[in-house]
Amino acid sequence: MVLFQHFGLEAKPIFKHFDLSDFNYPPHLHRAFEIIFVKRGQLHVQIEKQTYSVNKQQFAVVFPNQIHGFNMLPNSTATIVLFSPEIIGAFNEQYHDLVPENPVIFDNHPLDFDGATNIFAIKGLLYTLCSKIVEQTTFIPQKTSEKLSIVHEIIDYINNHYTHECTLQLASTAIGYDYVYLSKLFQKTMDISFTKYLNRFRISKARQLLKNTDEPITQIAFNVGYANLRTFNRNFKLLNEISPADYRKTDQTTTYGKAIQENYISG
Repeated sequence: MVLFQHFGLEAKPIFKHFDLSDFNYPPHLHRAFEIIFVKRGQLHVQIEKQTYSVNKQQFAVVFPNQIHGFNMLPNSTATIVLFSPEIIGAFNEQYHDLVPENPVIFDNHPLDFDGATNIFAIKGLLYTLCSKIVEQTTFIPQKTSEKLSIVHEIIDYINNHYTHECTLQLASTAIGYDYVYLSKLFQKTMDISFTKYLNRFRISKARQLLKNTDEPITQIAFNVGYANLRTFNRNFKLLNEISPADYRKTDQTTTYGKAIQENYISG
């Protein structure tokens, strides 16, 4: 599943960084660069249709409009850095329409983003990362298509309507494209059907609510768009191998603050 986020579209360039622990985030995309540093443990990051293992003293780099998601192993922590292409204008101009052939970069000296208190310090740190990327990987053309913008619209529709009735038929009416065409396009682009994607999206949201709220499981099921608790329980167990109740009791944690929830999770 993919979440469409609006990073990089703000009136002013953005720069955000925060830590996440024992956190899984479904495939998503946005128009900002994203750096994922592993501070402890290991994570698996999916970029487009490839999956990479990222260990301590490594980071993964995601270029704008690349579909990506990640899964952290237990007892893992990562720093997420998000920033607009404009902040590294020279790099972005030179490598526009290109992506790293190998997005996993070694870094034995993690940078101190907390100490970057002005735009010049931020640019200095980010260009240091750019240098490490250029030194350690080659670049290949990024696959682009006008059809991708249509997939963006479908994703945006799901992100705004998953809590209620949400079908591809309704999405096709809302964005003005033929249902059959959208069904084939989404499956071909995302390698997953609209229905499966929507289900995984809703279950991912449910995992966050189970770990970060005290709401009853029935209410959580309704909050993420399920009208039937039995269906929610079945789908949750199918994707997580345990029931929602057992998942809530596990030691696995999903840690993020209010700012992260507003600026990253919800996009």
